Amino acid sequence: MEIVDVLYLVCFFVGFGFALLSALLTGVFSGGAEAHVGAGHDVHVTAGDSVHFPLLSPVTISMFIASFGGTGYIYKHALGLPAVTHIVLAAVTACALALAVAWLIYKIFQLTQGSSEAIVADLIGVEAEVITAIPAEGLGEIAYTAKQARYSAPARTSDGKSLGPHTPVKIVRILGGTYIVEKVR
Repeated sequence: MEIVDVLYLVCFFVGFGFALLSALLTGVFSGGAEAHVGAGHDVHVTAGDSVHFPLLSPVTISMFIASFGGTGYIYKHALGLPAVTHIVLAAVTACALALAVAWLIYKIFQLTQGSSEAIVADLIGVEAEVITAIPAEGLGEIAYTAKQARYSAPARTSDGKSLGPHTPVKIVRILGGTYIVEKVR
């Protein structure tokens, strides 16, 4: 067995083994999923949806290594190509496959990254209801609906006046975690 054959086989099995080990350790085959939901006064605010998948992630690196070894071995033995040709073709094929896998995973993450969390800009002007009285110059609590979910948050009035429970209000500003509201007229 030539040194190139050993290199190809080691690359294939190390890359494939690393991918399999990573999948096992991250729970890909466990069939379970976890969800974390805030309760009570937890209000989650995001500035926008974006997906970040690094090009040099363990998944793409292991895909490159495994496909370099596998395709190199195939190019050498099945097609009988000369050494320089099968090494270059294996590297090009490995790059293409690793980039394709990275793009596919990026697209999957992008599609599945839905969020029910409200975006701050979308909350301005939303109608809410006082659920805990807001005293004059004090803090109370409101409930509002955003993205088909009901949230509650601490609130105070923009004019400093008190509002009783069940009063309809409109969110006019958000300062830190406190919602500034005005009575709906």
